[in-house]
Amino acid sequence: MAKRLVAADASPLIGLAAAGAFDLLHDLFGNVTISRAVRDEVMAGGELPGAAELAAAIETGWIKVVRNPSGMGRLPELDAGEASTLALAFKHQGECLVLMDELAGRAHAREHGITVTGLAGILVAAKRARLVKRIQPFFDRLDQSDFRISPDLVRAVMEDAGEL
Repeated sequence: MAKRLVAADASPLIGLAAAGAFDLLHDLFGNVTISRAVRDEVMAGGELPGAAELAAAIETGWIKVVRNPSGMGRLPELDAGEASTLALAFKHQGECLVLMDELAGRAHAREHGITVTGLAGILVAAKRARLVKRIQPFFDRLDQSDFRISPDLVRAVMEDAGEL
């Protein structure tokens, strides 16, 4: 059986970095693959949360950057990073986990039978794997950053994690 590909979009990378939880990706998934479009989005200007973390992860080899797959034009409502992440997943259908927060992109993934989770789901998975004791501090850090996440989603995730 082929090893499952974990393909990440920019938003979970940026959010995890802003929350001080970037390394949870490696702890949970081992290796992660991103497209050049995602790399470029996170590294733009070198100032976004996640730029330094991504550069280090690429250098150590647990995040692999691949060419933007063809077929990105099929999803014009998504940005290049989201579309390229889904194109990677479509090529590995059935053997791929997509890390994405964008609702339209998540809907496309599910329509094609691709498993998808986002930043909040990654934090819950880390708690369930006992990599962290609580996820509230990560949401507190996100709240203090420019990263936007729905308060309703945070509340639901906190309830699911048994922290409310």
